[in-house]
Amino acid sequence: MSYLPILLQLRDRPCVVVGGGIAATKKVEALLRADARLTVISLHVTEVIARLAAAGHLQLVSRPYARGDLRGFYLAYAATGLSAVDEQIARDAESEHILLSVADGRSLGNFMSPPIVQRGDLTIAISTNGRSRGFAQLMKKKLERLIGSEYGDLLDIVEAERSVMQNPCSSAKSGRSLPNEAAS
Repeated sequence: MSYLPILLQLRDRPCVVVGGGIAATKKVEALLRADARLTVISLHVTEVIARLAAAGHLQLVSRPYARGDLRGFYLAYAATGLSAVDEQIARDAESEHILLSVADGRSLGNFMSPPIVQRGDLTIAISTNGRSRGFAQLMKKKLERLIGSEYGDLLDIVEAERSVMQNPCSSAKSGRSLPNEAAS
């Protein structure tokens, strides 16, 4: 199966994570970094999720998943660890036309969140099209060693130079040029 690699803008979009364990916590943290409007549905949650809910960063619905819970959400993660529940969530997401990823890696959902290497605003996603999560994680570790934080800083420089070059009234004729490697 082939997947389309995309980045979604989730600011203020209603998203839900069903489940409250470690896998759910990782999804919660990622969605909050994306400024999603977040709801977590789970009877039991990690301390991290409980603290985030107490601080008002997400809405916590402290009960098991029920049919109809996905209604009105844009994107959902199923991270329950319970096959029957994840399968019901997948059926509900399909009927509601909601983007769904299932944390256990089974192909019940219609998208995956690949491992990423983040350096400032530079984001590199690694995908094997679902063939091997372990191999994707190995590639992530290799890229993390290869691509240091200076690449995020370099992106800031490239952006500043680009805006100077695009503004004909600025000091674009200052004679400064970018290294070929940074602009390519």
